[in-house]
Amino acid sequence: MFVLRGTIVTMRPDGQVLDQGAVYIGDDGLIAAVTPGDAVPPGFENAPRITAGGVIYPGLIDLHNHLMYNSLPLWTEPSRDVPWTSHNQWGRAPTYSDQISRPARLLGAAAGRALLRYVETRAIIGGTTSIQGNPRGAVPPDNDLIRNIDSEKLGTHDDFIRVSTLVADSKEALAPYVAAVHLGRGFIAHSAEGSDPKLRQEFELLDEVGVVTPQLVAIHGGALTAPDFDRMKSGNSSLVWSPFSNLWLYGATADVATAKAAGVRLCIGSDWAPSGTRNVLWELKVADLWNKAQQQPVFTDEELVRLATFNPGEALSGVWPRPVGRIERGALADLIVVRRDDADVHRNLIAATESDIRLVIIGGRARYGLRSLMKSLAPTATPISVGRLSRSVDYGDSAVTWGSVLAELEEIRKDPNSAAARAADTFGALAAADPAGFDALAGGADGGGPFADDVFVLLPDMPAPELDIAVRQRGASGAIPTPVTVPPLEPLTTGTAWFDAVDANPFHHGLLSGLRAYA
Repeated sequence: MFVLRGTIVTMRPDGQVLDQGAVYIGDDGLIAAVTPGDAVPPGFENAPRITAGGVIYPGLIDLHNHLMYNSLPLWTEPSRDVPWTSHNQWGRAPTYSDQISRPARLLGAAAGRALLRYVETRAIIGGTTSIQGNPRGAVPPDNDLIRNIDSEKLGTHDDFIRVSTLVADSKEALAPYVAAVHLGRGFIAHSAEGSDPKLRQEFELLDEVGVVTPQLVAIHGGALTAPDFDRMKSGNSSLVWSPFSNLWLYGATADVATAKAAGVRLCIGSDWAPSGTRNVLWELKVADLWNKAQQQPVFTDEELVRLATFNPGEALSGVWPRPVGRIERGALADLIVVRRDDADVHRNLIAATESDIRLVIIGGRARYGLRSLMKSLAPTATPISVGRLSRSVDYGDSAVTWGSVLAELEEIRKDPNSAAARAADTFGALAAADPAGFDALAGGADGGGPFADDVFVLLPDMPAPELDIAVRQRGASGAIPTPVTVPPLEPLTTGTAWFDAVDANPFHHGLLSGLRAYA
């Protein structure tokens, strides 16, 4: 247990901010008390007291991602000079397989654990404490680094969430999710991604089968209109907004102004690296840019911060047994400390970048931050360089360092053909051991994989038009897999090369180019 002292932005419904307060963090990973001044609750008389040196916020929640792809650069299709209109289109683009699906699939198959640690590190340095978008296949353990919303069990044996990424387009395909919702499980579903009005049918199907309930978290909603938002509000469902990805691919985004007016609970997510931001801290900046571009702002600064804190916490509240996304007694002790550069505490977070993140605490455990703070809170944490910054990260295993994570991934990059052959042998063995389980998973089934404890293989949750067949053929016949080129790993922080790539895409009409001003 320990005490964290500083300015506290609780993000509770009443918007309470304590200019000089203390958060008491118990050994159970929960917040034991939040007090003004130095009032000490029983049991904490001798607990270490840490001066935050910044503003204390709830940890950020990224409610839309695809982690397996987050080592890749931004992607555009050279042959495309107009925005896409539907999520059904770009997965068939000429360069999609070579530049996105193949390299991500290889890294997930040959170095799954290292890849997951890399992408979680990319998230945590931006203050993310919970993230949606686990790949299919092996399931990461709780407390690996950050919370994985799709598989997080919160110290129980329960499976709280079901996820549909590749849109289920029939009642039969949705039947397992309907059953899960009736059992009280959460349902995170991509729906109506794009600008084509026909995509509304995807949400209408969700409504028809009866899953537009408080457990529904709908992602994108780009084609939805006022009647859909009214229905979402009446079902007390949530909508996740990913403005960068929407503008990058489709040149338009969800009508969040109408959704907000209807009273829909809005959250935010950074989506995947090929068409998304580095982390949800940067996605808040996209929301800020969009908001400023409207004739009348749709959101206050406090409401923007709620998109990544209180609101996703509320979306999860019906299925997770503990509150998250707010700082109050009994909530999960997921906290971040951010340097104070702005008098307004909400604007302070919106304007913050990775260099401003001083400390990240997840489940009451310091996982990332300034070395001076981590030295006392996490003595076994290892050094990590974030751009020009010196930080420490705790992977929960003293044998794992940032250097070892990079080395394993770079080994795949240097000799992808050998890595592909090894991965295919592994897949072949898995398919032979459990043909039905492997085929179901390779075909897109939700959940974990038919894997032994020592096999950590990740499978794609996005279109992979080539590799499922290739892997099975390799396992069965010994044919050599098609060569794969893995691009250089993306830097952890957002920099000039990324901003230049943003400027080069005309689909967003220059709006996203405004991100450079936040760096």
